[in-house]
Amino acid sequence: MMKKRYIVLLLLLFLSIGTAGWYYYPQYKINQIKKESVVVKSKNTKVKQITYIDYLKESSKSSYYHLVLGDSVAQGRGSDKGGFAIRVNSNLENLTTKKFILENQGVSGATSQGLLNQLQIPAVQESVQKADIISINIGGNDLVQIAKKEGPLKAIQSYDDVKSNYEENLQDIFKKIRSLNPDAILVLNELYNVVNSEQKYYPATEKLLNDWNLIAYETALSHKPALVVPVSDALLTEDMEKWLHDSIHPNDEGYTRIAQKTITTFKNNSFVEAQ
Repeated sequence: MMKKRYIVLLLLLFLSIGTAGWYYYPQYKINQIKKESVVVKSKNTKVKQITYIDYLKESSKSSYYHLVLGDSVAQGRGSDKGGFAIRVNSNLENLTTKKFILENQGVSGATSQGLLNQLQIPAVQESVQKADIISINIGGNDLVQIAKKEGPLKAIQSYDDVKSNYEENLQDIFKKIRSLNPDAILVLNELYNVVNSEQKYYPATEKLLNDWNLIAYETALSHKPALVVPVSDALLTEDMEKWLHDSIHPNDEGYTRIAQKTITTFKNNSFVEAQ
């Protein structure tokens, strides 16, 4: 009952801001970034491009350390089989014939500020330093926490501040990780929609999530090698009864879809070394 209440509160928030001036821009910008990230398969290309999968295959390393950071989705809540990360590792091992070692530091309820705080812990910093791949799922709780603590009106009034804080925190998270580990592949998941497409609130929630996800894409662009997994393409609201465990978290089918989309992104995106 409490979860449903918070979802309703968020719907009110989405509805209130869904008609803002940036209604169409975020999705357009995301599509442009995604298009520019894909490997150009042409013999006339002057600069040789390789995919992230090719990079992992061609590296001299025989094993890779995969660290997962973030919230309950990062943690794998709703799954009986370890969430998306263990599936990603299994697929990567099959594709590269190399070993992938997993460490999951996801924390249920974590916000972007919570993850930033976690990165100050020496043991977590040690894990970041030795990681070859760092998967991150964060941001959904930033809005939810305001609605839980202070109600929907306060969440609506605070939206611009919450968005600015999230953007700043995400930049700081990436900067902190890069200060500890300049070369790890950073893999950031999009946020996804849990509102049925038939609901009247759906268009507003889509546009808000696009606004939120654009921050993720723009942040990843400035901290290569990094990519964003288009999770919202995998977890479609039209069939969410198949992939949703509760009102928020994926089930094993959902996590399988996230993992598959992650592998597709590794296969298609152009690897760019740290500058």
